[in-house]
This record gives sequence, C-alpha cells and structure tokens, in this order.
Amino acid sequence: MYKSSKPQRTDGANPVSWRQRVQRSRLLELSIAAVFVIVLVYVVSMSIRVSQGVSRTLGSPEHVVRLQILNGCGVTGLASRLADGLSNYADDDLEIRVVDTDNFEVSTVRQTFMLSRDEDVSIAGLLAVKLGLPADEIGCRPLENNYRQVSVTLVLGEDWETIDLLKNHVKEK
Repeated sequence: MYKSSKPQRTDGANPVSWRQRVQRSRLLELSIAAVFVIVLVYVVSMSIRVSQGVSRTLGSPEHVVRLQILNGCGVTGLASRLADGLSNYADDDLEIRVVDTDNFEVSTVRQTFMLSRDEDVSIAGLLAVKLGLPADEIGCRPLENNYRQVSVTLVLGEDWETIDLLKNHVKEK
C-alpha cells in the first residue's frame, strides 16, 4: 500500500490548517499595530502637554528672615503661640521662617526689642518696620554656635500686645 511521507497523528487532534495559521498571524500583527498606535498617540499627547504647558513664575520675597522668638514677658507659651501664627507669614518683601522659640534669660522685659544675628542689620530693620518697632534701636549680637542660622532674634516684652502684627498672629490655646 501507499504510505504517506507525513507521520500520522494518533492523538485524534486535527492539524492546524494553513488558513488558520494565517488568520492567527494576521490577528497578532493587527494587535501589535494597535498597541503601537496607542503608544504613539500617548507619546505625542504627552510631548504636546509638556511643550505647551502653562508655567507661572511665583513671586518670591526678596528677603527671608530666620527668626528666633524669645519670651521675655513671662506669659506662658507666648513665644510658641506667636511662632505658630507667624510660621506662614510672607509678603512681597519679607518671608518669616521661625526656627526657634524659647524663654529669654529674664522674664521681666518691659519693651519688645530685636537683635540682629548678622552684622548687616538691614533685614532686621525691615522686620522691625513690619512689626512697628523702632528700626534704629536694633542691637547686633552674633551667636557663637548659630547652627540654626538664626538671622534675627525677637525678644517679647510686656508691651507685645501693642504691636499689631504680633497681636494679630498670636494663636489662641
């Protein structure tokens, strides 16, 4: 008898026809093309978004004051309450960053005063004007170990309530 050159399948499965292989191949090619188009559309949209995005220049203050607040009037917790109130203060000229609060060595200071921790007292003078303190009475006393980089120290005296900016920014308990 005539024997075919192809081995006969004994598992009962039909061999995949040529037409089915071509259909699967086309389906795979179309799937790859669709994924490529989706990725291409995504890349183009992201590049347009990045290149034509809206950018704004935010105004930043000219000077940043790293402020230490010392309580010299004996009111419990006043320095920390004022620090909480002034922590986000900023305008066109000045931004205040409170870096330290503590009690002054004396608790009977009558008048609020400022000490510049830098030899240049201009930033302390600007803060004094904002607070309504006399700018010509700013003392200069650099700190030995100024690891917090304090630029100005504000010592609160018994008159702290007469200073509008301070009174308006003290957080209540």
